[in-house]
Order: sequence, then structure tokens, then C-alpha cells
Amino acid sequence: MSKIDFTLHNIPLLLTRNKSKQWQEDIIQSSTALLNFLKNNELLIGIEPFDDAGKLKTDTVIKMSNVTQEGLELFKTTVDEWYKYLAKSTVPDKYKNISRLEKGLAKIRKTKS
Repeated sequence: MSKIDFTLHNIPLLLTRNKSKQWQEDIIQSSTALLNFLKNNELLIGIEPFDDAGKLKTDTVIKMSNVTQEGLELFKTTVDEWYKYLAKSTVPDKYKNISRLEKGLAKIRKTKS
């Protein structure tokens, strides 16, 4: 029996959920922050979510096979909570606040060592 390679983050699908410009901008900003965090912390495998100019590729789909074990744990334990924070926050630069992701990853790495 083969292991299913579940989708963790699907930008094209998220962008089609709502036609409003604000929704789409929020998806792009949150995805940019999340994928930058994953990339900067070496949690991605075999995928480059940004073009040569550093702009998010809006056709990016992150599957389980595209993240390290730590990255998978981060999705399981922290990413949803970070999105809940973003949904509630009214701060203009809320997407720059990745402290929940940082704390979640630190906890994963501490538990692992």
C-alpha cells in the first residue's frame, strides 16, 4: 500500500475560493510569509516557491513530500493556529508577524533534541 502524498498548502486552490481582490491579496501575503519561513528554515524539499525576482509563484502546491519531518510537524501543530491569528488580527503588517511559527519550530526542534 502506497503512502498518500497529502497536499499541505495549495495556492491556486486558495486563490479560487473567493474572487475579491482583498481575499486574493491576503492569500498571497500569508503564503509569501509562510513559504519564506519554510524556505529560510530549510524545511522545504525539492520545491522553489519564488521566482528569480523573489516573487511568490502563485501556482505553488506544497505536498507532504515537499517538507522535512520538522516542516510536517509545523503544519500539524502550528500553521493552523498562525492562520487563526491572521484571521483575527487587524494589524496592517500582521503577515510579518511570524513569531508563532518561530516558537512552534523552536518547540519542535527542542523536543527532537
